[in-house]
Amino acid sequence: MVGLNVPLTDTENRIRQGSVVHQGHDRHSQHRPCNKTVMLYPMPELLEFFQRFSNNWTLTRFPSLARIHDAMDPVAWTLVTLLVAAVGVGIFFSLNTRRTLLYPDEVESTPALLLVRLKQDPTVLSPVAIISRLGSEATLELLEYGDGIRSKEWRYRWNGVREELLRLLSQQNAFGPTYALARYYRSADTQEPDTLRIRRTALVHKLGLLRQLDPGPDGKPAELRIRSHPAEVEGRLGFVGDTAWLMPDEPVLPAEGPVIEMAQIEFRTVQDAEVQLHIRRSPTVGGGFRLHLKKRRNLWVVVGEEMEWVS
Repeated sequence: MVGLNVPLTDTENRIRQGSVVHQGHDRHSQHRPCNKTVMLYPMPELLEFFQRFSNNWTLTRFPSLARIHDAMDPVAWTLVTLLVAAVGVGIFFSLNTRRTLLYPDEVESTPALLLVRLKQDPTVLSPVAIISRLGSEATLELLEYGDGIRSKEWRYRWNGVREELLRLLSQQNAFGPTYALARYYRSADTQEPDTLRIRRTALVHKLGLLRQLDPGPDGKPAELRIRSHPAEVEGRLGFVGDTAWLMPDEPVLPAEGPVIEMAQIEFRTVQDAEVQLHIRRSPTVGGGFRLHLKKRRNLWVVVGEEMEWVS
């Protein structure tokens, strides 16, 4: 049989490039499903379109810079200027704000570095930021450190921060802040009587951990006078100076130097108490305070303070 090279028509070419039609080989094939895969190929028109598109895509067809410049109007120039300015501002801020919190010389980098900075200057951050970044344990360390420094410059900056830190910690009813306050007040021992822990808490709250009052101008030491109930248990409060436990109506001689007078404890409930303190640094300088304490998780903390008088 002689093979002939006969050119194919367009219809035959499309049939060869398109779907492959499978026909049955016997008279029962029309009843059997066909499992062969039908493969589809791109149409010649689509291939020709991509070929023409690639042939016409040349850089020589783009307009020149001179033509672009001549076609620009004031509105177009304004839009281009705004676009360039926006891109420049975005690049500037992305480069200047990238990972700034990880620099070792920043205040907010790590709690350890922050604590070191606060020990140098307690006013670098607000009390709210101090507690949120340090936590109750590190804040307790800062309170203990701050109360141990007696220089006038430090006390001038520290007193306001200390009072606000104690107020913020007392507002939290969680165990962590409450236990940190109880340890700061040196009243975390639940085996001690409540009255003794309340008085020590009030004393530390007003005088700090050292629990001392500066001597008077004539060098006379300070004295602590406590008006107590006859059934109240006496104990050590840690005050630096003489401590006198007095009955409610017991007479007493006038103080020769600074004096702290602590009144009898007033219990509203078994978990709510108040105590008054009168602090006289001299016969003409002093103040009266009323402290409100609450018992949380068997620990006493100061939750409120009122100033009754000042001179």
